[in-house]
Amino acid sequence: MSLPKPSVWAVLNLTPDSFYTGSRVKSDEFVEKCIKCLNEGADVLDIGAESTRPFSNSISAEEEWTRLNQPLCDLKLSIGESEFFKRISIDTYKHETANKVLEMGVGCINDIRGGENVQLLKTVSEYNARIVLMHSKGSPKEMQIEPKYNDVVHEVLDFLKSRTDLALQQGILKTNIIWDCGIGFGKTLDHNLQLINNVETFNKDGFALMYAISRKSFIDKLLDIPQVELRRDPTMIIHTILAMHQVDILRVHDVAETVMIRNILKHIR
Repeated sequence: MSLPKPSVWAVLNLTPDSFYTGSRVKSDEFVEKCIKCLNEGADVLDIGAESTRPFSNSISAEEEWTRLNQPLCDLKLSIGESEFFKRISIDTYKHETANKVLEMGVGCINDIRGGENVQLLKTVSEYNARIVLMHSKGSPKEMQIEPKYNDVVHEVLDFLKSRTDLALQQGILKTNIIWDCGIGFGKTLDHNLQLINNVETFNKDGFALMYAISRKSFIDKLLDIPQVELRRDPTMIIHTILAMHQVDILRVHDVAETVMIRNILKHIR
């Protein structure tokens, strides 16, 4: 599937506790919100049913599927059988959930655990789906408790290469693998800035590269903006910088604004 660059992935959370209230969607509003994001120019809908904010608790595969099942069925009923469902990514690290949503026809699994579960990798391979391999230092419950690296850029890069080798061994195509260095997942402000400043390092291996920085807490640490609702403008500045450095995918809360950045840069590069 050929998409404009950077591709804009809209964040939609079927959760009561994601860190940004603007990304939370109630089941009865889900289809309407999906259509709104698509009309604003989203290329992919990245849908999650478990909050992975710092210090959050995990949920069972059963609860995750309970949150996803009806909204996805409603969306499929609304849009009909079409290639559109390939433009849906599900944010999960559970192979049970991955199998069910891929069977429904979604096109991508966004795995915050970076291919830790070999069964999930096998499932993605069986459906010839795409997968986002993200780096995280520990689980959300404890990842922000004094994370330490000797060299964050190369340690994250080595992790992504290692998990990519595992994915390839399970039969996932190289063209179906997306890298995400995991901004905010077990990183300090300095770690996050180093990862943002080294896009070229992650671009060298030829894998599609995603950055998910939208409204995250490192912006508060950088600019003293504790209110998530006030972090849109600095998010747009960072999105512009990332787009100018040839990042392939931006995972965003503010679709229309990010699409506007892409459209401007298309004319002034």
